[in-house]
Amino acid sequence: IPPPQTVTPQLISNQDHLVLPVELINILNNTYFLHLLATDSSQVLPPGKSLISVMSRSHTASEGDSAPTLHSKVEDFVHKAFWDEAVETLSNPEPSAQLSRLKLLYGDIHIALSPILPPKHPVLVTLSSPLSPTSSPLDSTVMHLREVLSSLRERCAPVRDPDVEALQRTLDDPPIRSSRPVALARLVAETIRYILRLSDLMKDDLSQFVLGSMTEQQLKSVVVKQAKTIEREIVLDVWRHDRIAQAWSSWMQGLQPQVNLSSAASEPRFLWVVRVVEALGSSSPVSCALPTRTAQISPTLSSEADNPQTSELVTPNVNVFPPVFFFSAPALLKIQNYLQALVITASLRSLTRLPVPTRAAHLVSGSPNPDSFSSRIWTLLRAEIAGEPGAGDTKLINLADEVIRARMQADAKSSASTSLCSSLSKEDETKLRAAVDRTLKPDDPVYKLLQSRLLTALVHALVGRRKAETVQEGTRRPVTLRTGKDGGRVGKRPRLVLDPENMDDVPYPALNSSGIAVDVKGFEDPVLSQAAAEVFGKVDDCLTWVNSIWRDVIE
Repeated sequence: IPPPQTVTPQLISNQDHLVLPVELINILNNTYFLHLLATDSSQVLPPGKSLISVMSRSHTASEGDSAPTLHSKVEDFVHKAFWDEAVETLSNPEPSAQLSRLKLLYGDIHIALSPILPPKHPVLVTLSSPLSPTSSPLDSTVMHLREVLSSLRERCAPVRDPDVEALQRTLDDPPIRSSRPVALARLVAETIRYILRLSDLMKDDLSQFVLGSMTEQQLKSVVVKQAKTIEREIVLDVWRHDRIAQAWSSWMQGLQPQVNLSSAASEPRFLWVVRVVEALGSSSPVSCALPTRTAQISPTLSSEADNPQTSELVTPNVNVFPPVFFFSAPALLKIQNYLQALVITASLRSLTRLPVPTRAAHLVSGSPNPDSFSSRIWTLLRAEIAGEPGAGDTKLINLADEVIRARMQADAKSSASTSLCSSLSKEDETKLRAAVDRTLKPDDPVYKLLQSRLLTALVHALVGRRKAETVQEGTRRPVTLRTGKDGGRVGKRPRLVLDPENMDDVPYPALNSSGIAVDVKGFEDPVLSQAAAEVFGKVDDCLTWVNSIWRDVIE
């Protein structure tokens, strides 16, 4: 699945000063695009577009009368030179010269037709078999090309029939063979060239037909399966399995003792979940070390000089995930920022003296008040994290102003004042601004208390979700009955059935698109509880993704 021509998020920039081959950077960025397409397609899909619309290829651009580019001119020149040389070689009266060139052309046809024809199709068998020695190789080739065109006509779209039939009629009446068969050689070359082009058109037609027959969910499942497969292959190629396992073991050894965990969260199989949450709660930003080649300062006689191995980039950051999180690290960094924003909002709200909205009032209103203090602060911080257009740098003074505004509103309501808000004394305002500054520091007691509650609730929610999934897997019933009866559709055309091996058996994201409901003390505000549920759901999605790819390493 190639990325679109529009600007897409990149995992590694070409301007980064890393000892990395450009080819590897492109592979990692393309894999990251596929990862986003499977996990968070809204980041790469244009607004209002579905996966099917992006996967479908438009022919209008290629079939238009646009001016030829330099690349297309060079490509046409190279193709013309190739086929002119092929005609020149096939025009050689010597059968041995013709046979050597035909063998190469047969190989090209075999490669082009393998995805279209069944594996043991007679045409493929003929093309892959050694050419029989003959005094007139071109005549034998004309006979083989008739068989190829006949087989392709059976499978091509009806719109291709006229061109195929016209070429078949030409082969039925080939030019008279002369001492130097230039005309016959040109006919053979042009026919082979058309077959190669027709094979590309048939592949494109077939892909459009398959896409048009798929639902959005089916295509999503195929994309997820491909993304998981490629992501695992790339990481294994870069780091190797033994180094991945070693990095995972070292990372797990950094788990700090936990005192507020339930008995379920303390089970060995769930400790990796606790370790992830512990990393997300750190004040150091999470990251995953980029692969880099060892730069050779001076030439050596060892074989490693010609084949430098990849190694992890040395970084001062101590909050580094193992390679299994390589393509999920950007999402986890954003989640870490969201968790900090939740704690900041709850900490600031504790300074406003605002009453906590009741759950009943929230259910009656249907949605949180967009003009409430928590909504304003959370919207401000979320927009900055997401990098939304127009979201500037949120400064401490902006947050302090919001707290002072909310405090004055709360004081006005408590004193039953008729004015919109009462004023604070200069001394009270100075103290409140200092309290805001103090509360936002990670070592502040209020901040630490609220963060501990939030992270503990996150661990319990994630572990509870996984325990429930384990029980469901043990009691899952088959979706379809398999009695051995022929499932043919009597009197109807056969239905297109996708190969289950190409589809992912674990839909992503899981059934938690609305998040994971939580009830955390200090986060009772409807805005905070709803935001926490969404963030918890994002964490669960990331862990589900990583676990589905690297179960052998995690367990």
